[in-house]
Amino acid sequence: MTGEAIDTWLQPVRPVLDPTDQVDWDRLAALEAELDEVLAIHSVDLPDGPERSRRLMAVRLAMVERGFLDSMNSPLFGVLAQFVCGYQDVDLRDAVTLGYGRLITQHGRPALRERWGSCLAAGALVGVAITEPHGGSRPAAARTRATPGPDGTWLVSGRKTWISRLDEASVFVVFFQAPEGGLVAAAIDAGEPGLYREPVSPAGLAGWTWGVLDLDAVPVHPDCDVLRGDGMSLLRRHFTAYRPLVTATALGAAAAVFDTASTHLTYRRSSGDLPRLRDSALVALGRTHAQLTTALLGTAVAARLAHAEADWAEQCGWEMKAHGVDTACQAATELAQLLGASGYRADSPVAKARRDLGALQFADGIHDSLYRSSGKRHTTPRPAMTEPPLPPLARSA
Repeated sequence: MTGEAIDTWLQPVRPVLDPTDQVDWDRLAALEAELDEVLAIHSVDLPDGPERSRRLMAVRLAMVERGFLDSMNSPLFGVLAQFVCGYQDVDLRDAVTLGYGRLITQHGRPALRERWGSCLAAGALVGVAITEPHGGSRPAAARTRATPGPDGTWLVSGRKTWISRLDEASVFVVFFQAPEGGLVAAAIDAGEPGLYREPVSPAGLAGWTWGVLDLDAVPVHPDCDVLRGDGMSLLRRHFTAYRPLVTATALGAAAAVFDTASTHLTYRRSSGDLPRLRDSALVALGRTHAQLTTALLGTAVAARLAHAEADWAEQCGWEMKAHGVDTACQAATELAQLLGASGYRADSPVAKARRDLGALQFADGIHDSLYRSSGKRHTTPRPAMTEPPLPPLARSA
């Protein structure tokens, strides 16, 4: 499959994606080729379970050894790398990125970065614990909280739900209420006593383990383990940069479904199995290609705005994550019909992509909440806002 994601999808829009040649395209091509080689050694084409999770971790470690972990030479490189990974499998979203580890590397105190820096650089996974049973879209209302402990420590207790990388993570970034109030985040060693896990089987994104993480008086050192900054500010800043990567992964997966469907129809047409392709099939292909391409361009814009810390970067990230994943879901669902029964086998890569894409409508931001947050921004009065003038044609009338 070497070159398909780049040559078929990225190169045609390269003049728009990267007009000033900021991306190292040779390195991106090398990443795609190396990923193909690694997957040939550590195939992940098997049912979800412990062995598949082990192989996904083996892929990540192999890509680290080859020098591709978080190897962004521009904000756009990360987006394109995630598209390439998603084209192979949505579960490879952690193959070449620090992911939630960037919370530690960017906001950790010096002692914390020194403690975890070498582990993260070697490929250790980081889990994030935000969602709670009473609701996942209100992190500021977290009920997990810390109480003062001995020797200046805090003791954190509470329940976190829908935790990905439950068993594979080496460290968790946990969001909770500080003793004096206010949301904060701390890095907690996954082997810390007082952490208890309850597995949950998700319908999609099942490459890593998921479940409930209970914390029972887990000790945290506020001067070392707690990240710098207000918890909500950390979340918003992190996800503004992270969501374009998630979106690109989803679009890569949908692009692979598109190529599978178009190749299937081309073969059936050339073999004589189909005398002609129906107009509905041709319309579906044309429409979904346009939708995926424009969503990818919008995702690149969101990544650049996040890197520049533009005023509306967060809003663009909300919109493009929700829109991009919705677009990918719709494309995969519509294109699966062009494959006939083979697209609906439980072991079909297309069926798996559809399950994973459906799960991404809830992971990293429930789409209704993202759209609603953007809508609020659009309807919030600006300072000294006045009634907008009528457009020229209306005035002349």
